[in-house]
Amino acid sequence: MTAENRGFLTARGFSPGAVLLGAASSRAVARPVPTGGPPPSERMHELDFLLGSLRCLFRTGPIRTARVRPILGGHYYQLDLTHVRPRKKERVRGSWVLGWDRVDAAFVSYYFDDAGMQGTSTSPGWRDGHFVLTGSFVLGEPARRVAIRSDITRHDEDHFTIEEHIEKNGRWELLDTQDCARKR
Repeated sequence: MTAENRGFLTARGFSPGAVLLGAASSRAVARPVPTGGPPPSERMHELDFLLGSLRCLFRTGPIRTARVRPILGGHYYQLDLTHVRPRKKERVRGSWVLGWDRVDAAFVSYYFDDAGMQGTSTSPGWRDGHFVLTGSFVLGEPARRVAIRSDITRHDEDHFTIEEHIEKNGRWELLDTQDCARKR
């Protein structure tokens, strides 16, 4: 490896020795350390009410718990979710990642779980006390694409509700509501 390449890798947080050794070594391969680039958007603080542990009770019976933490230097918040339907003895695990899109000036979200549901949504941010995410999702069962709108309303620092609607025939119909409490 040339000195120039070694300097290039070192400046970006790579260990040239670890890169050269790769999988043949028992040492872990060094991961890049972010350098440069803009800091996370200040808009991410609008979602700080999610940070910590959440417990959400659905009107229809299921319970969702989540651990929420900033990731990738605070550019995104990740919710690691467990959704339990006690009557069906069913447990679904998923992740929901939220971030700020600087180009479109909107929040973006990515959701995926082990039941085959996945999708993306966007929000302009808080408007009249509501944080509304609207997007397209693929349901695991039955396998189909749907539009879902999640309307979040904060009641205080540690309590909020979510009304989820699904689009049917051009109209939004209430799917379920969640009453959520946070522990910091």
